[in-house]
Amino acid sequence: MLPNLMRLADLLLGSLSGLGFDAGEMLDLHILLYSHLQGLAAHLEAETRARAASGLTDEEWIEKHTPAMNAVAFSGQFPAFGRVYGVLNETGYDFDLDHLYELGMRYILDGIEAESARRLTGGR
Repeated sequence: MLPNLMRLADLLLGSLSGLGFDAGEMLDLHILLYSHLQGLAAHLEAETRARAASGLTDEEWIEKHTPAMNAVAFSGQFPAFGRVYGVLNETGYDFDLDHLYELGMRYILDGIEAESARRLTGGR
């Protein structure tokens, strides 16, 4: 496991070289990128285990838990969540881990790119 983690770290740190970040910031960015990947992988694994344990499809699980979810979401205790959840109840929402991975990576990498450009053009 350790050699593979080092290989990944080496690739990521090499990609960050020359972008205007110091060594500590490069390691921070490596950890951020790895955490995004690892977090979604852990979620996928937990979802797979839950599906196997319950024997329910995603749609069956949602149908079973919707009444309890609605009661909490529309209780007034969580107004921002209730508003978003209410809209998504009407429009639908496709929980897609691949999409979430790509969205997170795009925002993280766009932020790294913008910060690097700012630094390399003398903005800091």
